[in-house]
Amino acid sequence: MIEVSCKKELLRMKMVQRWVRIFLSAAILSTLVACGTTYDKGQTQLATTQAPAGSVQELFDSSLFVGDSIIGGLTNDDLLPEANVMGGLGATVQSTLDNVEEIASRKPSHVFLSMGQNDLWEPSEEGKNTFVQQYTRLVDRIRELLPAARVYVLSITAVDAASPFGASMNPQIETFNAALQKMAKEKGVDYIDLAPIFQQNKIQYDEDGSHFTNAFYPILLGYLKEWTDMAHQPRGPAVTDTNEAYKAAFKHSVFLGDSILGALSYLNKVDTANVIAPSGATLSLALMNVEKLASRAPEHVFILLGSNDIRLSDKQEFIESYRQLIGSIRNKLPNAKLHILSIPPVAKDALKQVPQYANITDFNQALEQLADEVKVDYVDLSPLFAANKIQYADNGVHFKPHFYPLLLDYLQGLVK
Repeated sequence: MIEVSCKKELLRMKMVQRWVRIFLSAAILSTLVACGTTYDKGQTQLATTQAPAGSVQELFDSSLFVGDSIIGGLTNDDLLPEANVMGGLGATVQSTLDNVEEIASRKPSHVFLSMGQNDLWEPSEEGKNTFVQQYTRLVDRIRELLPAARVYVLSITAVDAASPFGASMNPQIETFNAALQKMAKEKGVDYIDLAPIFQQNKIQYDEDGSHFTNAFYPILLGYLKEWTDMAHQPRGPAVTDTNEAYKAAFKHSVFLGDSILGALSYLNKVDTANVIAPSGATLSLALMNVEKLASRAPEHVFILLGSNDIRLSDKQEFIESYRQLIGSIRNKLPNAKLHILSIPPVAKDALKQVPQYANITDFNQALEQLADEVKVDYVDLSPLFAANKIQYADNGVHFKPHFYPLLLDYLQGLVK
């Protein structure tokens, strides 16, 4: 199931870790954290009012923007509804391919693909070839599932030339873009070069030198509107939000954890404000997010952590860190109901690559004892896996989209 070698996987983990440190300044993570696929966009909410005639929301209402956290910024300031955007922190071409069924389920008439910076994780030539191969598979799969949809491939945006990594990354981005443009031509899909945006406008980068301030996104949509002549293109029905029942059920809950839970917002199963789950998160990073958690004043807190910690800590350290996290949350949210979820099992291939995963059962037993000791709810997920055929993503740790409705159905009784 896992198609990349251990060496390549470790290199990619290092790349993802580097970006996480930039995006979450002060977070100190290991070079062996699990691949991440979600972007915490704060308290951005879905627009609830009908889009005015001629607005970008109306123009792109049958479109889906898919990629990493850069394109995920389209939901900032409610510019586009979350149903029209799948953009996750640390998302790669492979992780997007893992979630291609979700793309198809939204039935867009136009699909805009925008990713690549997180794929710059190995020497340029080898990385470029892997990138193009995976991107080709992604385009083919989308066309297979959505034969009537028009697919656009957006160029990878350059990083700030003034940033510490601009001089090394931008030449590689140019190389990747040239290969991307060639692939798009061969596949007969539209390639959209975003470079003119930066030539014609003074674009401000965020502090990390990779993302952009919110002012960038109306400019981006205006450029795409003109480039595609979207106003005169035939468009299908608007992409609709099919997860309203889950969002209503968990509107007073927050999911705190790593990118396994982070997929809940990436896949639009619950609102972004109800998820605090950055890629590569460990217990120490979750502890740093307690203030953010408290600011959202949830009635229920679902915690799922351990898939990264188990690589870094022994059982005693893990339990003591978990105890500290529970104490900190209780101090800030004394009336909230805490639910500790067991560490999910991994695929056999992931176990072969990371022997520490063999300790998951042992860690979960200790976690259950801790929950009993400190009087919080322990949620054993093993019956969920026993009763269903759960499909794993490429890395054998994360899951395909079908897992998340099963998970929410399993947890829903706890919030009634």
